[in-house]
Amino acid sequence: MNNFVKRTITGSLFVIITVALIVINEWTFLTFLLIANIWLSFEFLRLSSTEIIKPNFITTILTGTLAILMVFLNNYCCFDHGLYWIILLFVMLIFIEELFRKNENPLQNISVSVLSLVYISLPLVISVLLVKGNLFYYQIGSGFNPGVLLGILILIWIFDSMAYCMGTLFGKKGKHKLFERISPKKSWEGTIGGAIFAIIAGYFICLLFPVLSRLDWLVISAIIIVFGTLGDLIESMFKRSSHIKDSGHLLPGHGGLLDRLDSFIFTVPWVFFYLLLKESYLICVC
Repeated sequence: MNNFVKRTITGSLFVIITVALIVINEWTFLTFLLIANIWLSFEFLRLSSTEIIKPNFITTILTGTLAILMVFLNNYCCFDHGLYWIILLFVMLIFIEELFRKNENPLQNISVSVLSLVYISLPLVISVLLVKGNLFYYQIGSGFNPGVLLGILILIWIFDSMAYCMGTLFGKKGKHKLFERISPKKSWEGTIGGAIFAIIAGYFICLLFPVLSRLDWLVISAIIIVFGTLGDLIESMFKRSSHIKDSGHLLPGHGGLLDRLDSFIFTVPWVFFYLLLKESYLICVC
């Protein structure tokens, strides 16, 4: 089986499973977030580990998972806000545990653990807020509304897939490297081709998810093109510094889960920031 066929089959199964978990109901969505946090955090901590850097896997993953669970319960169930202090206690536990681990590089160990919370867990926490039905003024009703998040994922998949195809078709001979030092295979031809398809998809995706206007989706498409590309390059930078090709082997032809969701976790906070800015502006105008 050649690599293209393997990528297509694996990618299709991944999309089907991911979409199903997100759209069925809020509890399957929570399942997706918890699995994603555990697996992504494990892959990131593993690629960050060296002979001298040994982050605390268990406490770091548990802290991120707890943060996602508590924010979710706060949005969909009765929840005492005072319990958020538990998250801070777990973050501080990462520091305290390092006192007793007898490692020679505690600063690096703690830094990697905290970076994992910011890089992996925080975007997943923000994902909970993006599906809260009454968070933004433009959403009708309240409760579970995965339209924005699902639209983001679809646009990222279209951008990535078409960038790969366009790069393969037009970027082989004399291709213009996008960022050769970090990712030698990426070309400007592929990125521009993927961007064109992402913008076209952004123009029409409001028909599927009218929760946002066409202009909003076009802006989000532009955010995905810029920050999705940066997220991909940043993950490649991490892998190159660790001298590994893939973050894992979960998805044949694609690598690990982090290889598939690197653009997503780096894009979601920027989309959320855009929507907050837009809502703040409209509130001021009104």
